[in-house]
Amino acid sequence: MPQAPQIPGSPERKLLLNLMQQGMAAVNGRNCVHAALRSRSLPDKLYLVAIGKAADAMTAGAIDALGSRVRAGLVITRYGYLDSPVYRDPRLLSLEAGHPIPDEQSLAAGRALCLFLERVPDDGHFVFLISGGASSLVEVLPEHVSLEQLQAINRWLLGSGLPIDAINRVRCAMSGIKGGRLIAKLAGRQADVLLMSDVPGDHPSHIGSGLLVAPDRGPLPDLPQEFAGLVKQGSQTDSAVDADNVHVSVVASNQQMLNTILE
Repeated sequence: MPQAPQIPGSPERKLLLNLMQQGMAAVNGRNCVHAALRSRSLPDKLYLVAIGKAADAMTAGAIDALGSRVRAGLVITRYGYLDSPVYRDPRLLSLEAGHPIPDEQSLAAGRALCLFLERVPDDGHFVFLISGGASSLVEVLPEHVSLEQLQAINRWLLGSGLPIDAINRVRCAMSGIKGGRLIAKLAGRQADVLLMSDVPGDHPSHIGSGLLVAPDRGPLPDLPQEFAGLVKQGSQTDSAVDADNVHVSVVASNQQMLNTILE
């Protein structure tokens, strides 16, 4: 009986591994943020907010590029994802919260976020670093929604098969900060928002449920009766619109990785 080919050492396997490594390097959070920020003209008084599963790496890239200009920062990521010297930087408050289902720490992170934004001086300039997972990691709930209800509807959404735009419309409709509502907390202060996209199409409003981006408006999907009272169709109408003080750019995406592999 002929033996199976030795795939681990084959030229084909080595080629595939090399292509994968090149693609992943092209969307490395630290490298992409560093490259994006080092070419920007930013003031000396900067305040950093990083939210998402790549918050740690993105923060490291921002510190590399901005150095001492970062006066203070807030880093919010998934449990176990703080694995660099970032969390030891005395300028930064680092928090961990639940993913993919939000938990009590997600609400605590939401309170910490609002408090951090309130305390930044009027001449402060924000640098936001948002990546996948932000929707679960930070939340501010309206009074009529409990944490248990938020968790229940998120469990249903994750198993519903709905596209990301429909899921985000539901999330935004029952949030005090998603769908661009966080813009109001900036109180007119300038913000550069750097996004790492893990969603099809890379639309900014779909990344982290658009904390600082006007929502992708559309009808809410049909929901089970138990959630009908939590999410009302009209609740999208009070979402923010695009603001002149918020400058958004996607610095890494799945398409960017694929383009690198295909070159």
